[in-house]
Amino acid sequence: MTSAAEQQLRKRALRTVAEVVRRLGAEQVNPVFLHYSQHISILLPSIATVVRMLPGAEDEITERLSRELGIAHHLLNKQAPIVPPSLLYPAGPHFHDGFGLTFWQYVEHVPADADNPAHMASAADALRHIHDALADYPSELPLLAEKTDKCRALLEQDGALPTLARADRGFLLTTYQRVVASMDKLSPEYVPIHGDAGPHNVFITSSGARYSDFEDASLGPREWDVGWLTENHLKTFEPVNRDLLRVMSDLRSLCVSVWCFAKSEMPDKLEAAEYHLRYLKGRFG
Repeated sequence: MTSAAEQQLRKRALRTVAEVVRRLGAEQVNPVFLHYSQHISILLPSIATVVRMLPGAEDEITERLSRELGIAHHLLNKQAPIVPPSLLYPAGPHFHDGFGLTFWQYVEHVPADADNPAHMASAADALRHIHDALADYPSELPLLAEKTDKCRALLEQDGALPTLARADRGFLLTTYQRVVASMDKLSPEYVPIHGDAGPHNVFITSSGARYSDFEDASLGPREWDVGWLTENHLKTFEPVNRDLLRVMSDLRSLCVSVWCFAKSEMPDKLEAAEYHLRYLKGRFG
């Protein structure tokens, strides 16, 4: 079930896509709404293109979108297994009606299944290739801490998370401080990482796994990217600091809870927020 506000956002996004592609010379694209989380994804089936849309003012999101495209082009030049930017139309970023848009090639795929050993083996191998290709990315990347610190800022901001109980807010803030202190004691190595490398961003194609969504690419511990893999698949990434892996798993769970509480008007987000909160209470409560 979607809220009235989300329904209006979807309609606005579809109108925006139709207008931008018309300006680029495409007609009769019949946009299909795919997904809404941090960004909106819309399929243009007649031109095998997916439009990713980020709400926000142009001056606030230009750098973020341009960096994602720059990373994707770097990885493509390195023949890394990614979903590539569009070659049919300028990939962007384009701006219209409060949205930033980037255009990506549509690839035939099935979603990665974390319970499928073949999927996970392919995903692990693809992620290792991406890490190797990112190692010499020539431009500046943000620190992972810039992303995770936004969780702390939301927890400290009165009224930012209205569906989060005061006691739970205090618990999450204390847990955040505890987890970050544990991470710092382990002196992690900061290297270029995908930043959001879970199975939700893995497409299984006829040629193997490909990764999408490089909005959160950053400098951080590799353990942030690989915490969802099984012990067997972690062998691809050795040496892996298992203590840091556990800390990164806790930090990711905490951030997912906070980010989902920030979108709690969406029922699936509220469910995820409460799931991760319960997990953390089991760990630290």
